[in-house]
Amino acid sequence: MIRPSLLLFCCALAGCAARPDARTIWPVAASAPHGKTEQIFVATTRNTAQLPADGFTSLRSPQPHFAEFTVSIPPNHVSGEIEWPKGQTNPKTDFAVASHTRLDEEAFIHRVNAASENGTGVFVHGYNYNFPEALFRTAQMAADAQISEAPVLFSWPSSASLLGYASDRESVTYSRDALAELLTGLGETSGGKPVTVFGHSMGGWLVMETLRQMRIAGKDEALSHLEVVLAAPDIDVDVFRQQLAVIGKMEIPMVVMVSPDDRALGLSAIAGQRTRVGALDITDPAVQAAAQQNNVVLIDISAVDASSRLNHDRYIQLASAFPTLGREMRQGSTFTEAGAFVLSSTGQILSAPLRVVDAALGQ
Repeated sequence: MIRPSLLLFCCALAGCAARPDARTIWPVAASAPHGKTEQIFVATTRNTAQLPADGFTSLRSPQPHFAEFTVSIPPNHVSGEIEWPKGQTNPKTDFAVASHTRLDEEAFIHRVNAASENGTGVFVHGYNYNFPEALFRTAQMAADAQISEAPVLFSWPSSASLLGYASDRESVTYSRDALAELLTGLGETSGGKPVTVFGHSMGGWLVMETLRQMRIAGKDEALSHLEVVLAAPDIDVDVFRQQLAVIGKMEIPMVVMVSPDDRALGLSAIAGQRTRVGALDITDPAVQAAAQQNNVVLIDISAVDASSRLNHDRYIQLASAFPTLGREMRQGSTFTEAGAFVLSSTGQILSAPLRVVDAALGQ
């Protein structure tokens, strides 16, 4: 029997328009005049589609696949939005794929490093994403952030179903080895340039499990190049504490964006979950102390506008702030010390009032 809370969760998402299918990423003849293009590199544990133009499916692949997409951004693009085709794709008004090239792993690493002026940014999407959604979301964030880092999408085989939460948890577990190999390869060949890994929601759990696995495997050199940002991570607080204990302190503080009013994380209780890291209250002295002890920067982004009633996608609106965030992580200006901060509605980082006590996260 379906629980009432599960029905509420489905109803909250049901107002979305029809989801994009593979036709939205079929390559078109040309990009729009006066628009821009983004080169998006893709590493995925999704299976390849039978028709190459369809990209990748929701099925699990026995080995990772690699590709490069040129995505055309229309001149009328609004920051934070994806201009989806409403029929036949028109590059003048819609996001569009201009080209799609399959790569082997060696060529993929070479192409990424060649394209990375100031490093690499890896986006790991969350629950309930199909491949076109993941690809165009990566392109939207790259376009809005105007980054000089090479944008890489790591796309795991989400079932792209509202009722696929349990299946998606299994798929992120399935994808840990592939993400660890990707981050190790990028970190060890970056020439000292940073590799930023950004995990949203369930993708945050995948990132943390991958970092834990890399530490256990002795991949310390690759870990030293990583800058880690988690947005609304769907992680049990006790599990997070155990993950941090194994990972240890990162050279650059890990940044975790939270919103206590995140309804999607609140609804994780449908599966009997405990409090999620992405919904922590940074005014809690125990949370502040744990952040400092573990070299974690907690940023409350509740003041940022969300595009849905679930308040789970505020990170989308912050894409234009990512370059500043990255610079300050590297320069140590705002984030010299771990702790708790508040992001204002104007994008300014404000220090939260801190009262440190000797306590552990979630206790």
